[in-house]
Amino acid sequence: MSRHLLTLIAPGRPRELGGFESAFIYVLAAVTCSVFIAVAYGYYINGMLLMYAFLGVVLAVSFLTLNANPLRPRTGSWFGWIAAALSLAVAIYFMIRDPYYEARLPMVDELSLADQIAGILAVVLILEATRRVIGFTLVVVVLVFLAYGVFGQYIQGPFYHRALSLQEMLDQLVFTTNGVFGSALHVAAFLVFVFVTFGALLDRCGGGDFFFDLANSLVGKQVGGPAKVAVVSSGLYGSISGSPTADVVTTGAFTIPMMIRTGLSPVYAGAVEATASTGGALLPPVMGTAAFLMSDFTGIPYGTIAIAAVAPALLYYLSIFLAVHGHAHITGLKPSATADTPRFLSVLRRDWYYFVPIAILIWFVLAYDRAVFSAALALAALVPITLWRTRSPGKTGTAILSAFDDALRRMTGIGVACAVAGLVVGTLAMTDLTGKISSAMFVLAKGNEVLTLIIATVVVIVLGMGMPTPAVYALAAVLAAPALLALDVPMLPAHLFIVYFASMSAITPPVAVAAFAAGSIARANPMAIGLLCCRLAIVAFIIPFVFIYHPGLLLIGSPQTIALDLASATLAVIALVAATEGYLFVPLQPLMRALFGVAGLLLITTRLIPASIGLALLVALSLWLWSGRRVLARWGGSKV
Repeated sequence: MSRHLLTLIAPGRPRELGGFESAFIYVLAAVTCSVFIAVAYGYYINGMLLMYAFLGVVLAVSFLTLNANPLRPRTGSWFGWIAAALSLAVAIYFMIRDPYYEARLPMVDELSLADQIAGILAVVLILEATRRVIGFTLVVVVLVFLAYGVFGQYIQGPFYHRALSLQEMLDQLVFTTNGVFGSALHVAAFLVFVFVTFGALLDRCGGGDFFFDLANSLVGKQVGGPAKVAVVSSGLYGSISGSPTADVVTTGAFTIPMMIRTGLSPVYAGAVEATASTGGALLPPVMGTAAFLMSDFTGIPYGTIAIAAVAPALLYYLSIFLAVHGHAHITGLKPSATADTPRFLSVLRRDWYYFVPIAILIWFVLAYDRAVFSAALALAALVPITLWRTRSPGKTGTAILSAFDDALRRMTGIGVACAVAGLVVGTLAMTDLTGKISSAMFVLAKGNEVLTLIIATVVVIVLGMGMPTPAVYALAAVLAAPALLALDVPMLPAHLFIVYFASMSAITPPVAVAAFAAGSIARANPMAIGLLCCRLAIVAFIIPFVFIYHPGLLLIGSPQTIALDLASATLAVIALVAATEGYLFVPLQPLMRALFGVAGLLLITTRLIPASIGLALLVALSLWLWSGRRVLARWGGSKV
């Protein structure tokens, strides 16, 4: 790849901040986090004012922490400071003009010249921040949609729309809640931000170490122990952080070097960590940004979504755990037997208090359906834990402020993604492209539910190749979900279907943020890691189809239906992993792998006879392998 091409398409390079710049961001973080935590506790501040401020701060931090050119030295530039100052200035201008915006009639009352200049600046700054934070691919996608808004009037046929003036487009994109300041940015500011702050403080007070030690005590001494520790610890930490990238950086710093030392290749070690960390966005109690967006878009309580997501998420982790188990046996890795592996009860006795904020979080989410308030209470419960660990009020204060700083920096990617997604959603709304694409999907699938699901999957995966998870869900929810709902797929399974595939964008090349984070630690090619991640997570691409036709997997239906669907899905996962990894009790030859694949697919059908055949085939193959392991040596198998 040429240097000029890399400069064009690659995200910006993290900068080495000077003392003044670090202090400036530190103060911004302290003020911003404090305000949004106060709002989470019930203190009232005008919501639009806060959204203007949130966007301005997120854009400013993006420009100050990332260079425009990935090949530049890590030192700063005047352009970064100018862009940051403009971001804050535009936000302040919007805040000053907010009383007028609230009183005016959108699309009727004209915008002043200053309003139009501020709106254009906001769009340009969002696009440049997107290029720095996420990459040029997403900028191109957004520009294509914006170009459709400008030139769609010249297209003949069903995709024609009426002419739109610059003022109309700006009004829709910037000065209404259908665009930048719509649902996506609202969820990022008022919900995700507090959860990310909770995860950052948990990390600062040793929560990452606790989850690692807990996982190590459970599976550290098994065959392939380090890889299994990565799976379990990433699941535990990810279920609280909800951020694949933060999960990789926190747990991967321990697990990836440990896996490499035991003989796993850097690519495989990075892929295991990235795949396991991505599942954190699917595992309650704190799922990823997409789940919060789903709650806001659909009106389904977050607690209901979290309960429904438990079983599919556990199956996801079961598939990864079995995959690394099989790989460890095939490659001949020995069980770890180091003195560093702690005892489970010792870890619980030492660090039991970490369960207190987690219990508070789960209880208030499920019992009272107040997600952001539960995160604020759990955040407060971390303060005495931090004080207990530091034994110093001064150090506790420093840890809290540092966590605020961490949280704001982590929010740059989420905030920018949600803002730029608003540009696309606004374009879809004013051109009615949503209805046109949904109709096209319906016609293409000829009303067939399976084909519609496959087309929706392709749409979400293609979007995920160039966008982060929040942007993928925000777009797919308005592009693909209506086609599913038109076929009478219930709201919860339809949108959770999209959440699953949107979350896979964290490991889907070329924009695979979790794979890139793992690659930096493993010192391996992130593209190779991303491709291997897709193989390790292959079952995750099947699970959404399963819960569409087996709602018991989402804990919907009678107890008998739920038990039957859970059992068949679990057995299907075991069979499919055996087929993809080539191991169940012994290494498997291609014929046996194919038979397990057939058994797994039959088990997830909705018809009784094929499912029964799949069950019989799985049981017969498993008994055959278990009882005849030595005989199977001539098939290419070996002793366990």
